[in-house]
Amino acid sequence: MKTNIQKYLAIGIIVLVVVLIAVKWIYNIQVNKVSWEEGDRETMINTCIEDLSGYAVRFPSQSADYCSCTVDTLMKHYSKAEYMIMEAKENAEKEKEMLPIILECYNAYQEAIFNASSLD
Repeated sequence: MKTNIQKYLAIGIIVLVVVLIAVKWIYNIQVNKVSWEEGDRETMINTCIEDLSGYAVRFPSQSADYCSCTVDTLMKHYSKAEYMIMEAKENAEKEKEMLPIILECYNAYQEAIFNASSLD
């Protein structure tokens, strides 16, 4: 009787391990299918411009350049799956992770805004 229970328990554990391996394998295949598509860049640029709100109205060309630079940099640095995971994080954590990557774009944007500003 004890040997039958042990045998079924061992078979159950083996089946569970096989199922977990299959699930992980399927997950990895699905993640690798997630890739940047043709319209993603434009969508991200539009979202960026909307997020800049007042700055985008006052400095439209500088904002468009900044958003293009930022999106291009992010797309080179992250896969789409990595970007989606990063976007799901809290804002403070997201900014901490993204700022070193887009710092050059951000600094150029700040300089362009400063140069375009007028103190009449």
